Parts: sequence; structure tokens; C-alpha cells
Amino acid sequence: MVAIDFLGLVATIVLIGLRYPHYVLLAICIYECSRIFIAIFLHAHIHYIIAAGAFGSLTTSHVQASAIGFLILFSGSLANYIVSLLFGGIAFERTASLLNPLATLRYPFAVVNFRLCILSCVIQTWKIFI
Repeated sequence: MVAIDFLGLVATIVLIGLRYPHYVLLAICIYECSRIFIAIFLHAHIHYIIAAGAFGSLTTSHVQASAIGFLILFSGSLANYIVSLLFGGIAFERTASLLNPLATLRYPFAVVNFRLCILSCVIQTWKIFI
């Protein structure tokens, strides 16, 4: 079952980039698709998907090792990081612009993917320890 949490999507857009919401939605699609593809590739049975940007969750079964669970959990962040590296531009932005969601950027798609990577890593790590 797939559920879309619009409050989580809006919160992700506000935290990632209000100036570039279309890039944020594209980065969220990359994030969710990579999690689904990795779960299918590792033969995990997907029961429930909540698409809420960085706040989303994916419930699986038939995951034997905890390392596979961690790989599924952080695969979206890894995909966003790889996309941000492929599109480049992070090295050419100011450090303050990398963290400011209202900043005007030269390479917005790369920076938005980088921001989503960082935010989702923090939230997923928080979910592990809570």
C-alpha cells in the first residue's frame, strides 16, 4: 500500500528549498524510487510505503540481516548524494548557500539533492535510536 503524506512533503520543501520546489519534488522522487528499487533488488517484501519526503517510511519483511535493513534505510540518501555528485556544482557554491533553503543557487538541482541527503540521513538516524 502506498500513502502520500502531504504535510511531510510540504515540510520537506520548506526545509530543503522554498525557492526550488520543483527540484525538491524531483529529488523526493529519486529518494523514494531508489528505496523501492533496493528493497526489490534485495528481495524484501514491501508492505507499506509512506511517501513524505525526508520523513517517509518503508515497511518491509523477509530482511534477514540488519546490514540489509540499513542499506534499504539509507539507500535513498545514497542515491541523492550520487545524483548531487553527478550534477556537480556543490564545490562551486558557498557553504552558507548549501545550508540556507532560501538562497539563490547556481546549481540548484545538485544542492537540493545534497540537502535532502543530509536531512534524510539525520532523520533516519534519529528513527533508529528512538
